[in-house]
Amino acid sequence: MRNVVRIVQFAVAAVFIFSGLVKCIDPVGTSIKITEYLQYFGFGMLTDLSMGLAWLLCIAEFLCGVNLLLGHARILTLLVSSLLMLVFTPLTLWLAMTEAIQDCGCFGDAVHLTNGQTLAKNLVLDAMIVLLWLRRNLMYRLLGSTFYFVNIYWLFGCVVWLCWLGTWREPFIDFRPFKPGTDLKAAVMGEGQLQEDKAGSSYICVYEKDGVRQQFPLEELPSEEEGWTFVETIEVPNDDRSDDREGAGSNEHIDFFVLDAEGNVITDSILSRPGYTFLLLSHSLDKASQHDIDRIEQLSEYAEDNGYAFLCLTARDPRQLERWKFNTGAEYRFVFTDVTIVETICRSNPGVMLLHDGIILWKRPLSILDTEGLASGKLNEQSSGDIEEIDQQNRFLSLLVLLFAPFILFLLVEIPKTIHKLTSKKDSKNA
Repeated sequence: MRNVVRIVQFAVAAVFIFSGLVKCIDPVGTSIKITEYLQYFGFGMLTDLSMGLAWLLCIAEFLCGVNLLLGHARILTLLVSSLLMLVFTPLTLWLAMTEAIQDCGCFGDAVHLTNGQTLAKNLVLDAMIVLLWLRRNLMYRLLGSTFYFVNIYWLFGCVVWLCWLGTWREPFIDFRPFKPGTDLKAAVMGEGQLQEDKAGSSYICVYEKDGVRQQFPLEELPSEEEGWTFVETIEVPNDDRSDDREGAGSNEHIDFFVLDAEGNVITDSILSRPGYTFLLLSHSLDKASQHDIDRIEQLSEYAEDNGYAFLCLTARDPRQLERWKFNTGAEYRFVFTDVTIVETICRSNPGVMLLHDGIILWKRPLSILDTEGLASGKLNEQSSGDIEEIDQQNRFLSLLVLLFAPFILFLLVEIPKTIHKLTSKKDSKNA
């Protein structure tokens, strides 16, 4: 029984550590999923709390997993784990029955499970946690108290850093589809024909007032002064439109579309444009930092002087757009897409993405973009004009070393001591 309990202990720990870690790497993705749940259940007024809830959830999951792995704070850890599962299990049961939301988001963008697979996983975890409650005295305890506290504080600092990086910069490891090197044009095409069109599609904006949501066509948006608040833009495909994804010949399809000011789909013209295209990305212009306005101006002038396209891709909200133009004096072109698409492409607000012939070269937060260095010459004459090489596997290994540095140090200290003790005992017996 002891061995069974320890196998279960390490299995549950591994699931919680992995689930928490991928969420810590990309807390914005978790926040988007929490927002989706809140809006579906009619708690849209709480969406401002989604980022804080995302941080709390991912850090709690990760630390629960670490404590289970080390066998410390057993009652508290099992209690928190049980409370989490008491929320997750009924939720995934409902998802499996209704399919209201296709991806529960339990492993972020790293691993996608069906609702049925997620429910099965949670039921197995529930049974394992019950066993650990009943036989917690048989759980293996790794590390003494001193090394345990060194580890737990170190790991807490690491995951807070990962959360900060994923919230205000870019995730340390990118699980999203918009990676450097991605042929964005090919990823939204089917058999050589861009899905434009979604041309057979129409788009509506969702606004909220006094807790009630209403949909409006692009030509009849309500006044914000009357209390309406913009929520999202939704694509409404025509009934007779065939699903182009089936003819794509690739499983790497990416949901991406761009609208002009009149609501026309211009995805093809953006992605088919030869040469370099700068996209200034902002999921909310009202929340975008205005401290880097000079950087934006410098970048747009550089693009104009060298014949590169410069567009601001944002969620469609005329009120926010007018305020941004008034506050910044922006004269560059604005194009629009769904707010979730912008957030998926770039976590920072604002950020910059560079395309070349429809291929993503790089993405960066505007606040750390070296615009002066970029403007020092033409793009084809500098490294900024090439695809940014990011070794995801190397980053993952580096992250593992960072997280387990104190534990590795512990092994380096304890293993020689253990070998010395065993050698001493052997010598004493021989004597």
